Amino acid sequence: MKTILVLGATGRTGRSVLKHRPDGATMYAAVRRAGPGAPLPEGADAPRVVDIEDQASLSAALEGVDTVINAIRLRGDIAATALVGLHQSIVAARDTSRDLHVVHVGGAGSLRVGGGRRFWQAPGFPAATLPRGIGHARLRDYLEQYERGCRWAYLIPPPRFDPDGPFRGRYARIAAGGGEREFVDDGISYEDFAVALIDAVVGAWRGVWLIGGDGAPESP
Repeated sequence: MKTILVLGATGRTGRSVLKHRPDGATMYAAVRRAGPGAPLPEGADAPRVVDIEDQASLSAALEGVDTVINAIRLRGDIAATALVGLHQSIVAARDTSRDLHVVHVGGAGSLRVGGGRRFWQAPGFPAATLPRGIGHARLRDYLEQYERGCRWAYLIPPPRFDPDGPFRGRYARIAAGGGEREFVDDGISYEDFAVALIDAVVGAWRGVWLIGGDGAPESP
């Protein structure tokens, strides 16, 4: 029986995750405030008020939790290390009586597209999301090279990550390093991606995975 905290539960990806909650799991929705006038996201068992910049608040929210789905979408001119810092804060705030599994909603900016370049460096990458693209590349590198303190999975959606796309109930799972350049032409809906996030929790996935939706075969 898993106990899951969804960070970013009121966003569209977070709400899609809660919609597809696994059987038997307890799911807490991380919210900025609770009580009258602050409705609980559908699918959550209870809210947990969290200030991600306050370590004590984060520690309280993680009490009894063994799985974190990080669907927070930091916006604006964030520091290149902001996403690494958030991950480190989550790990530091863990309930030490439990093994922690952190499943991140990744970013297409972190894709390796050849020649030592990342997708965030591609011509035409949206300027408004450039800081987040750089931040995701830094987070992916940190996880792959340094993270040994928890189990983790980093799931990357393609650039066409469509909040209003149709729900098909399927996705393609591609191992990191396999066809990342071609993956930039793929697309998936938020809700299909959410199904992959839940599967990552239930199946205890580890490492980096590309989650597409255009019919590419699933890797073993």
